[in-house]
Amino acid sequence: MVLFMTDQLRRDALGCYGNEICRTPNLDRLAAEGTRFDQAYTVSPVCSPSRASLMSGLYPHNHGVMINTHIAPAWCRGLSTDIPTFSDRLKEAGYALDYAGKWHVHQDIGPEEFGFDRHRQGGGARGCVPGTESMIEFPGSAFAVAGTNPHSFEEGKTWRVTNVGLEMLRERAGGDQPFFLRIDDVAPHFPNIVPEPYASMYDPESIPPWPNFDETFEGKPSAHLRKHREWNLEDKDWPWWQKVVAKYYGDVTLIDDCVGRVLDAIRECGIEDDTIFVFSTDHGDATGSHKHFEKSGTMYDEVFRIPLLARVPGVEARQVPEFVRLMDLMPSFIEWGGGKTPGDLDAKSLVPLVHGETPADWPDSVYCESHGEVWGYSTQRMVRTERWKYVYIPHDLDELYDLEADPAEMNNLIEDSGHADVLEEMKARLIGWNDATGDMFQWNWVRWGFPEPISPYL
Repeated sequence: MVLFMTDQLRRDALGCYGNEICRTPNLDRLAAEGTRFDQAYTVSPVCSPSRASLMSGLYPHNHGVMINTHIAPAWCRGLSTDIPTFSDRLKEAGYALDYAGKWHVHQDIGPEEFGFDRHRQGGGARGCVPGTESMIEFPGSAFAVAGTNPHSFEEGKTWRVTNVGLEMLRERAGGDQPFFLRIDDVAPHFPNIVPEPYASMYDPESIPPWPNFDETFEGKPSAHLRKHREWNLEDKDWPWWQKVVAKYYGDVTLIDDCVGRVLDAIRECGIEDDTIFVFSTDHGDATGSHKHFEKSGTMYDEVFRIPLLARVPGVEARQVPEFVRLMDLMPSFIEWGGGKTPGDLDAKSLVPLVHGETPADWPDSVYCESHGEVWGYSTQRMVRTERWKYVYIPHDLDELYDLEADPAEMNNLIEDSGHADVLEEMKARLIGWNDATGDMFQWNWVRWGFPEPISPYL
């Protein structure tokens, strides 16, 4: 099995998910020949909680990694080794496990403490060509969020991390032991300082604005406008953002080329008919949507809805419309590897869906959470059905969106009395997910504000 992970990748940056500008031929082919999950979600908008959920199959409120482990407010150093992980269970099942690239699940211990046999980071040459930078200015400083890397793409981190993974792949492919390889790229997380030819691959003027770029913040939680202002984005018009998105797209195409290298190596090693390949990301990115930078603080689809592609030998191509979560890969990997799946998981195996079978109790909604980031701890919850999204923000204004009429999430209907029945149902769904996953909204004066729960597992 091979897992190729990225960091902060927008689902809609890929051609297979509708992008008509950014070129991703290898991922598009993977989607066409394998399984494309159309409603995949991360359960957290930041790296450490999301990655800990992927490892453990638990929501952050159950595994305890609430915010990124490297920032000052974090009270938790990372995922406890007492919590079962897919890597531990694959190790017990006889797998050799290798890890190349970004970790970010624990500040003090690495993948080797969670069942992996070895972990190599893979460094890359840094720098920015003067005059190519897109800057965000602050009263006390400024930094480049996009630009051109002066070094060759072969010297960059994306290429080198892939090289490390390819070395591991070729070594394991020649042995008799089943193996699991994880390649974790840091791109396209900002700053998008991209090497040529990728830096100049996309003409900024050809990139149209996101459908929700013209955000007014009217009727939205006050924190949304505050985030826009605190990132000093008030003077950043679409021509400024076009340059940033062009570099972001360059990073995405570079990733796609590296995915192609891994798929080619699997074929060249003669293991294509025996190797499961999965591609995804830890979370998405605003990249100008709703006039925001980065990801934390909002629960928009640009941040939570993610790409998830899988190629399983012997399984016909299909698109999966059901709601799934990144953490559902945890029991899936264990099942594919013949390991013993832990009990009491929040995650559910994707294996039936890959084979075209939908379990009778599969939820028709998805539940996600956020606990803050660099500003410190906060709390938000989201429940989303095919048509509706409800965001619970106890310290601010809640949100309700009709995704059929308003897929860009511009019109917050939370105070529209004409949608009172919908809001009541969505609040019942949210508290139902809360109870089903052992979430923290248990106090009477919280629960008295909600209707009777609707369980996600009917």
